Amino acid sequence: MEPAFNFWDNMAKRYPRFNDITMSQDVNHILNWCQNKNVSFEGASILDIGAGTGTIAIPLAQKGAQVTAMDISEGMLAALNEDAKEQGLSAKVSTHQSDWDSFPLNQKYDIVIASMTPAISDLQKIEKMLGATKGIGIYVGWGKYRINKLVEALVKAHTKEEEDCASGGCIKANQFIEILKEKNIPFESDFFATSWVDMYTFDEAKEYSYDQLKRKEITLMKRL
Repeated sequence: MEPAFNFWDNMAKRYPRFNDITMSQDVNHILNWCQNKNVSFEGASILDIGAGTGTIAIPLAQKGAQVTAMDISEGMLAALNEDAKEQGLSAKVSTHQSDWDSFPLNQKYDIVIASMTPAISDLQKIEKMLGATKGIGIYVGWGKYRINKLVEALVKAHTKEEEDCASGGCIKANQFIEILKEKNIPFESDFFATSWVDMYTFDEAKEYSYDQLKRKEITLMKRL
């Protein structure tokens, strides 16, 4: 468990916040699409699985929802709480540091959302997500996994075997849809294209590279 905590805490230092322009465009697209499907967020109890820095939790709170934001990373939740406080939303957002397997389901929520999170990575985790909602679940995942060319080059340079360099983790959207079909659960879906650019200093790029290799359990000497 420790490597996952360390990785995401390090990522929290450079992860987009709720007011990042590209991130907010994607989130607005998702939430507007849901509202066009008659999903109401105002007054709703919402569980945000893998909430990260609050890129979705804070906009939901701004729309009047009562949000429980769960994430494995203390650093991510610290950023979320900082932004919630600055926006006057601390009473609307409560945080819980946990992995999804260990998260206690003491209640059912009006809406459960999981967006681009490795917390939802297999059937058992999907079933827990479905069991946590009173009726509405929102899942945002990759249409196909992107390839991080920097990580791909790093992995190839440090291993002899072929490694999966896709930025995956979460269940792909089509896989999630197939599971819903198998369970005869009605759903609506939408696919949209998105892109973004990360800019790092040389030192930040080295730190990012080191973290990515550690995440893949590739042993190397750290020289920074």
